[in-house]
Amino acid sequence: MSAEDRKLALRAARGDVGAFSALVQEHSGLVYRVSLRVLGARDAQDASQEVWIRVWRNIKNFRGDSAFTTWLYRITMNTCLSARQKEARRDERHYEGEVPFLAEPPGGDADPEFSALNSERRDEIEAALEHVRADHRAALVLRHMEGLSYAEIAEVLDVPDGTAKGWVSRGRAAMLVALSKENGNHRTEGTGP
Repeated sequence: MSAEDRKLALRAARGDVGAFSALVQEHSGLVYRVSLRVLGARDAQDASQEVWIRVWRNIKNFRGDSAFTTWLYRITMNTCLSARQKEARRDERHYEGEVPFLAEPPGGDADPEFSALNSERRDEIEAALEHVRADHRAALVLRHMEGLSYAEIAEVLDVPDGTAKGWVSRGRAAMLVALSKENGNHRTEGTGP
């Protein structure tokens, strides 16, 4: 699909609205999914729309040197990181909704107990991700939720490969520390007098 994406992007760069529309249709799920994982449900839709505005404004700069999806990931991440920085400056960051980190079992007849536990784990992971620095969280999302290689992460975030690996590692460590603190608090709260 990369060659087809490249052709569509180059046509869109020349002003072909139909080609741009095809790109939006093909990749809007990717943009929303990444935005949701980085920002949470409250801000994902706005960020997704902002990404496509930025893509349209900058499509003329797409030269086809890299895959269109790599270029799109970069714009998506930059948009999400900018949104997180704005929120951090306001000091009122609050995540709502779900981060689809843990897979649901296939089929519509999921075990209710499993669903409840899975939802609880998802909430714990979402809460833990709040404690991960923005750039580390971006690398973590791209690696473990989007399945990108370290080289692809480095290209998307415009950092050296070693930095991408380090950010994923530090993000994972920060999330695990936050999860262990959260689990420790639950155990403490659960003990009686």
